[in-house]
Amino acid sequence: MNKIILSIIVFTFLLLSFGGTTTEAKGKSEIIPQNQFPSLMERAFLRSLGETILDIMRKHGDNQLFEYGRIEKISGNDPYDVSLRVIGFEGAHNPPYKLIRMTIRIPGDKGANYSVLSYSSRPISDKEFDKLTEYPAYD
Repeated sequence: MNKIILSIIVFTFLLLSFGGTTTEAKGKSEIIPQNQFPSLMERAFLRSLGETILDIMRKHGDNQLFEYGRIEKISGNDPYDVSLRVIGFEGAHNPPYKLIRMTIRIPGDKGANYSVLSYSSRPISDKEFDKLTEYPAYD
């Protein structure tokens, strides 16, 4: 009897100690909150997409670097559609800034290459830049 009670206590302790703020996918679409700092998973995923994002930007005529990437939405179930935004810049991280939004289809087991479902870019003001960078993807 003591082993059962001890096992339950240990299990409960482990469950509570590893609990944290997580975003769990519920269904086939997940919208990522933009009014808080990005999770470690979002930051790592954006880093892994870095070369892909630059390649897409170049193919659409935006020969710039980018920063302040955020994932806005993920949907699907193999393949996945990832909607994200980045802020493009010219020069040493100075204006003019461009808001670039794209939706990328990331292939699953049946494909090898990504495809671009949508792409848009537009100049942004300093005020809009400040609002979009309120919760940066890095500390």
